[in-house]
Amino acid sequence: MYSQKTIDLAKEIAETCTECDRCMKDCVFLQTYCENPKILFEQFLAEDLAAIVPYSCTFCGRCTVVCPLQLKLADVFLAIRQDLAAEKLPLKQLSGAVWHQRLSCSRIFSGLNRGK
Repeated sequence: MYSQKTIDLAKEIAETCTECDRCMKDCVFLQTYCENPKILFEQFLAEDLAAIVPYSCTFCGRCTVVCPLQLKLADVFLAIRQDLAAEKLPLKQLSGAVWHQRLSCSRIFSGLNRGK
């Protein structure tokens, strides 16, 4: 289900992360879902990661900024999301986002200032 690119990105973090926990200090997402990125991506590679996890990262990039190795966690989460989308495996938890995207562009909910 996951592309080789995604697996390689996850392996890089699982094998490279030194568990310094600098990224954990400022990231509510990481604090909520893991002990540290190394363990998180080891779980992913063992196919034991809840589907909501990759969708919970906000891609703020703070983890990369504080990481002494500049590991790009957000790139892996994006790759996971892309693979899931390619397989057409949306999450039930995200159905509200799908409807928001559809309706926010609807003529019913958007206005046009025609001026007078």
